[in-house]
Amino acid sequence: MSDVKKNPDTKESDAQTLWYLAYGSNMDPAVLAGRRKIQPLESRNVVVPEYWLSFDFAGVPFLEPCFASILKRDQSRVHERDYALFVHDRCRYGQDFVWDEDHPERCYPPVLQGVVHKITLRDWRLIVQSEGGWGHDVPTGYDHVEIDCSDVNSDEHISAHVLTARHHAIRTRCQPSPRYKNLLTAGAAHHKLDPAYQDYLVRILPYECTGLRSHVARLVFMIFNIPMLIAFAFLLRRNKGLPADQHQQPPYWMAWYFDKASRFSNTAHDYIVAPILGSGRCLTKSRQRVVKKSIEAALAESKTRKQHQECREREAEKEPELVKLAEKAVESVAE
Repeated sequence: MSDVKKNPDTKESDAQTLWYLAYGSNMDPAVLAGRRKIQPLESRNVVVPEYWLSFDFAGVPFLEPCFASILKRDQSRVHERDYALFVHDRCRYGQDFVWDEDHPERCYPPVLQGVVHKITLRDWRLIVQSEGGWGHDVPTGYDHVEIDCSDVNSDEHISAHVLTARHHAIRTRCQPSPRYKNLLTAGAAHHKLDPAYQDYLVRILPYECTGLRSHVARLVFMIFNIPMLIAFAFLLRRNKGLPADQHQQPPYWMAWYFDKASRFSNTAHDYIVAPILGSGRCLTKSRQRVVKKSIEAALAESKTRKQHQECREREAEKEPELVKLAEKAVESVAE
C-alpha cells in the first residue's frame, strides 16, 4: 500500500488512536483478536450510507475466489438499469436480479454495515501489514481511504480509516468461499448487527468446488501456489507465540511473488481454465439454485442464527486440511 508510507499518522506516537472500519473478516474477533492479536479499545456498530459491501477483490480461483471490499454509491446513476446490474455483479452475484423501474432502490443491496474499532496507530500499522500484500506496495493490494460512518446507537458521525480494493485487484461476478462467508456472518452475529443485514449476509451464495473438473482445477491452482503456502507456514511458525508488535513482516519479494502469482492465476483462469473446466469464481446457474435452496432449508430448520452459524462452520471444517491451510495463506496476504 503505497499511501501508508505517505500517511503522516504512521509517524505519530503509538499512544494516539484512530477509528478503523471493519466490514469483512476483521469483524470476527477470532480473526482480529485471535489471529491478528489486536484488541480494540472500543467498538461501535455503524452504517455507511454511501457504500455497499462488494465481493470483487480477486483471490485464487477454485480456492478463495474473492474477498470483500466496498463499492461507493453513484447517486446520479441509481435510476439506470445498467448501473443496477453493474452493482449486482459486484455485490451479490448469484442472487436474482429483477429491475423495478418504478422503485429502483429495491434492486440494490442494503447499505454497508460494519464495526468501527478504536485502535492505536501501532495496531493500524499491523492491520495494514496483514492486508493486501502484507503492507507492501503491490498493484493488487488495498488502498487506504477515510469515509463517513454513522453510529447506529447515537447517530454520531465518525470518520473511519478503511481499506478498499485497488483497480487491478477487481473482478466481477465472484462468490466468496464458504469459509470466508462464515467469517463475515460470525462477525456480524458477534457484534449484533441489524438482523435484516445479518439475514442478507446469511443468504449470500458461496462458491463451492463441486465435480471432478473443479477439483482438478483447484489442485492445479494449489500446486502453482505451493511456494506461497510454504512461506506462509514458515512465517506462521516463526511468529507463533510472539506479541503482535514483534511479528516479523514478510519480505517484499514474497508479496511480489504473491501479486504476480495471483495476476497470472486470474489471467490463466479467465482465458484458459474457465472455458475448459468451468468458472472458479462463481457457480453455474443450476448450481446456484441448488445452493440457494439448501441455504433456505437450513434456515428453516435452524431455530436460531447461532445454530445456523454453527452448522455452517461444521460444514466448512469438512474441507481437507491442506485446502484450509491454502485458504488461510491466501487470506493472509490478500483478504
